[in-house]
Amino acid sequence: MGGQILVLWLCLSLRTANSATHSLKYFYTALPQSTGLPEFSAVAYLDEEPMYFYDSSTKEVVARQEWVKEAVDPDFWRRNTHIFKETEKVFKYNMDSARDRFNQTSALALQKMYSCDWDDVTGAATDGREQYGYGGEDFLSFDLKNERWIAPGRQGLITKMKWDANVIKLKAKIHYLTHTCIEWLKKYVSNRRRNLQRTVPPQVSLLQKEPSNPVTCHATGFYPNAIMILWGRDGVEIHDDVVHEETLPNGDGTYQKRIHLTVSPEDLQQHNYTCTVQHIRGDDVVLSANRDSIRSNSRNTQGHYITIVLVTLAFSVIVVFIMTKVCKGKEPTAGKEKQCPSEY
Repeated sequence: MGGQILVLWLCLSLRTANSATHSLKYFYTALPQSTGLPEFSAVAYLDEEPMYFYDSSTKEVVARQEWVKEAVDPDFWRRNTHIFKETEKVFKYNMDSARDRFNQTSALALQKMYSCDWDDVTGAATDGREQYGYGGEDFLSFDLKNERWIAPGRQGLITKMKWDANVIKLKAKIHYLTHTCIEWLKKYVSNRRRNLQRTVPPQVSLLQKEPSNPVTCHATGFYPNAIMILWGRDGVEIHDDVVHEETLPNGDGTYQKRIHLTVSPEDLQQHNYTCTVQHIRGDDVVLSANRDSIRSNSRNTQGHYITIVLVTLAFSVIVVFIMTKVCKGKEPTAGKEKQCPSEY
């Protein structure tokens, strides 16, 4: 139910932005407990691309795009998590109020959308909107040009008159839609553009669990995600016995891809098998599949064991050091957290 309503709102409210116009949009949704879905959710969009979201299940603001993390200050996530938690309470109360206003036995979905548009050619703010919906129908909308609220039905008239009379809050909303929202929009557009223009070359390695297993050509840490990986034998590109995996995202905003070659140990010694990786950043990377270049579990057992021993010893030293500090009562003192203004 909630998903269908949100899709409906997206279809009705989102406008396709051209290459010069950018939009920043926020969608809030409150749902009854009977749906089995999160009772409250919030999603932020830049040009129809989700940037971050919050819902009542996780109770935490989570980034949907890596570049967003570079666009905001470190305290942004804690600060906005607190804001959304408070907004969640308000929305649940308003959903029940709307139920009483419509004289219903059970509440329906309550949604809010607000946004601003900016033309990066002319540098002008082109539009600003805020609207509420209840049960899939329009409930209230803000008329930015005439600085007033519009209620299409009688159930929204009480709220309209109350909000129109609050001049201070009305002026604050106008300033947000025409100034604050635009400044955030410019900031997001700039950071996304800078992120899209960056290129990171891949790190390539050859992997094999055992001599009888396929040889894997693994490229990782590259950006953007467009990449070509090929297996060759004696200088000729081959496709038989080759399996491609999908390009997958890494946790740091880069990507990785694997391509597997099934080949016998004897054939691997008799022919020159090479993996070629082509990426927009830098020259082609060509690795020859031989005993020295392939990382194999069977040939790294001793080194792996030594690494485990060293890590265990280091961990033991750290534990002893921490326990000594605690026993002496030298606990760390938390630093004073810097207070920053909220986005909304």
